[in-house]
Amino acid sequence: MRSLHLIASLNMGGAENSFVRAVRALSNAGHITAAAVRPSSALVAALGTHTPRYDVSLRNYADLSSVLRIRRLLRDEDFPVVQTWASRATWLTHAPRGVAHVARLGGRYRLFYFRHAHAWVVNTRGLREWMISRGFPAHAVTHIDNFVPSDPAPPPFSRADLGIPDDVLLTVALGRLVVKKGFQDLLEAMAQLPRSVGGREHHLLLMGDGVLRESLVEQITRLGLGDRVHLTGWVDRAAAALALGDVMVCPSRIEPLGNVILEAWNKGLPVVSTRSDGGSELIDDRDNGLLCDVADPAALARSWSEALSDQTLREHIAGRGLERFRARFSERATVDAYVNLYQRLARGQARVPESSSAR
Repeated sequence: MRSLHLIASLNMGGAENSFVRAVRALSNAGHITAAAVRPSSALVAALGTHTPRYDVSLRNYADLSSVLRIRRLLRDEDFPVVQTWASRATWLTHAPRGVAHVARLGGRYRLFYFRHAHAWVVNTRGLREWMISRGFPAHAVTHIDNFVPSDPAPPPFSRADLGIPDDVLLTVALGRLVVKKGFQDLLEAMAQLPRSVGGREHHLLLMGDGVLRESLVEQITRLGLGDRVHLTGWVDRAAAALALGDVMVCPSRIEPLGNVILEAWNKGLPVVSTRSDGGSELIDDRDNGLLCDVADPAALARSWSEALSDQTLREHIAGRGLERFRARFSERATVDAYVNLYQRLARGQARVPESSSAR
C-alpha cells in the first residue's frame, strides 16, 4: 500500500511526533510511505534520510502553489492514498480523481477545513463522537489509537547533569510552554506542596519550550521554587528522560489525547493528570492514574501530594498504566488499522470501520 503524508508544521510537538512515528512504522511494515513537509521544518531532521520526502511550501491557507504541487505529486508519483495531518495541510490538499483523501485530526479543530476529505481519522473516541455530532458521517470517521514505540536507549542526560541529587523525589513534566498545557497551574500546585515528602526533597523537571517560558521563569522565582524546578528547554528524546522521574504530571487545560501519558506508562511511571478530554479517556481514576479538575492548582496539589507520599499507590497505578499501554497502544495494532482503512478506501468501498483501535 502506497501513501503520502502531509503536515504543515514548522516545529516539533505531540502531533508532529505522531506523524513521524506513523510514517516510519508504515514504512518498517513494508508499505511504501512518503512524507511531504515544509523545507524549513524541524520535521526534515526528525524524518531522517530513510523516508522519501517531498518539499512543499504550505506557507498559508491561500497557498495555491502548494495546492497544485500536491495534486501533481499525487498524480505523478501514483499515490492511491493521501493522509493529511491537521488543518492547513488538509485544506490545501484537493486529491485528484482516484486518490483517497484521509484527514487526521488530533483535536477539536475548525471543521470547515476538513469537510472535503473522503474519510477522517481521530485518536480518541470523544473526538469521533464530537465530529459525528457536527454532521460528519459516522461510517467515515475512524478512531485509531496513537502508539508509542519502545526506546531502550538511555535518557539524553542524567540527574547529575542537571544538578538534581539522586536521592530526591523527582516529578517530570513535558510539553510546549503554552497556556493550554497548564504549566502555570503546575507551578502554583508545586508551591502548595511541602519541600520534602517522606524525608526526601521534592524537585520538578520541566522539559519544553514555548511562548510562556519567560513568564514561567518569573513565576518560579516569585514562588520561591528556583532551587527545585529544573527548566531544560526543548529536549530531543524528552520521552526517554521520563525514566529519570518518580512521578509524571500532565496538568493540561486542553488535551485531546495526551501522548505524554502514553510515554509515561511506557516507562512504568505513575501518572497524575487533569480531567482533560484525553486524561479522562485514558485514565480510570485511582486505577491506572490519578485525576483532578482542570485549571485547579489546589486539586492538582492534593492528587500530586498523594502520589508522592504513597509508594504503594504509585506502584499500583504505574503497573496498571503499563498494562493498559501494552494491551492497547502497540505499533502493530496502529499500523494494521491504518492499512486496513487505506485498502478499503483504495478499493472504493464507501464504508469504513467505526473504530480500528486496539483492544
